[in-house]
Amino acid sequence: MRFTPESIDKLPESSGVYLFKDQDNLILYVGKAKNLKRRVSSYFNGRITDSKTDSLTRLIATISIIQVQSEFEALLLEAKLIKKLKPKYNIAWKDDKHYIYIKITAEKFPRILLARRYDDEKSLFFGPFPSAFAVRDILSFLRRIFPYCNQKRNIKKPCFYTHIGLCNPCPGAILVTKGKKYDEMRVEYLNNIRQIKLILAGKSQKVKNYLLKIMKFYAKRNEFEKAALYKSKLENLLYLVNDYHPPQSYIENPNLSQSLFQKETSELLLLLAPYFPKLEKRAHEGESGLRIECYDISNISGKQAAGSMVTFINGKPDKKYYRHFRIRLKNTPDDFAMLQEVMRRRLSHPEWKLPDLFVIDGGKPQLLALKKVLANFGVDTPLIGLAKEYETLVVCHDHSFTRIRLPRASNTLHLVQRLRDEAHRFAHRYHEMLRLKNLYAVSAQEISHCYRGHLSPYTNCLRI
Repeated sequence: MRFTPESIDKLPESSGVYLFKDQDNLILYVGKAKNLKRRVSSYFNGRITDSKTDSLTRLIATISIIQVQSEFEALLLEAKLIKKLKPKYNIAWKDDKHYIYIKITAEKFPRILLARRYDDEKSLFFGPFPSAFAVRDILSFLRRIFPYCNQKRNIKKPCFYTHIGLCNPCPGAILVTKGKKYDEMRVEYLNNIRQIKLILAGKSQKVKNYLLKIMKFYAKRNEFEKAALYKSKLENLLYLVNDYHPPQSYIENPNLSQSLFQKETSELLLLLAPYFPKLEKRAHEGESGLRIECYDISNISGKQAAGSMVTFINGKPDKKYYRHFRIRLKNTPDDFAMLQEVMRRRLSHPEWKLPDLFVIDGGKPQLLALKKVLANFGVDTPLIGLAKEYETLVVCHDHSFTRIRLPRASNTLHLVQRLRDEAHRFAHRYHEMLRLKNLYAVSAQEISHCYRGHLSPYTNCLRI
């Protein structure tokens, strides 16, 4: 997709890579963004103080973008394109400093480090990456799935990270172990490193299959704690690389993301058409402009409860239609009542266009709760839910409910999961903000109370 500096307001608010080009179509700079519109707009908002950035923006004639499915994909695609294209301003940007590489050493117990250059022929390097911050962020997430150790190898005791689960098993502990236990721990550590290599090489599907296989193995042996551990690893990996596509796929087809969104939306329409006449008509006409809203609730024991509404149009998030709701009526854990409150408040805004489909995180009980609200407002918009058990689609139609178990590879399931996950993320972020705001308010009251003479400022106030 091509844009100009004058048309950047039409850029999508999704993850991707942007390429700045001059009037001769020469690529000047390649960058990644979690939000393409916001990131690219920052170059043209009139607040540039850096001379190099100013020089770059003066040369930009067109902007090409490649939308991707996640920020992780954007990071790897950016690195691949910089390495392949070597744009002028990517090289000059760091004042002649070298880019960041992920270095996996060739030691008996490999370490994972950041390096500025290929400084070791035996080690394995991934990159280059233009941002050390982004790389550290990715590695910190990977380390929670597959722990590893960067402690010097002459230290023969567990490192600090062992105590917080980020180094397990620790080479410092392995080196003082003998016999069969030594072999088992070494194999486990090397396997963690091997899985990280596969992910960084764009082979995350192999890692997914491995984790699923191990999880099922322990479940069949009734070793449920170990099965739960690998289930958690798998869920964390899916969060990072859900629907992952390697950089080369986007290079070969820059419109891959849009094609995937269209395919997901088309399949969802075809699946739901038999239950909803409105959607059956849309399925025959084509899915252009299909609008879906998804809702979720986030709270801890009913406190600082928050609701979210996210909107996808043609399978893509449209963040200008996102809404937060601070729950007013309940201060006790009642997700059904909270969900009803959010829907009532949403439908109390006739100026907000109704979607073609409502989606919620939940099954039949949640759907029943919302169906009452929709009936009271005279709204007949189709309503479905995603039940947590087996990720089952629950369709609310007429006076009955139909459960649809979709294959893990289903495009329809991927779309509904992305909706649910985005609604959960948005609700949780607002809930965290409310909790933090409440904490600050309570702390400020305690400080004020202390300094009015009721308590010594050096006693109870220390808990702040």
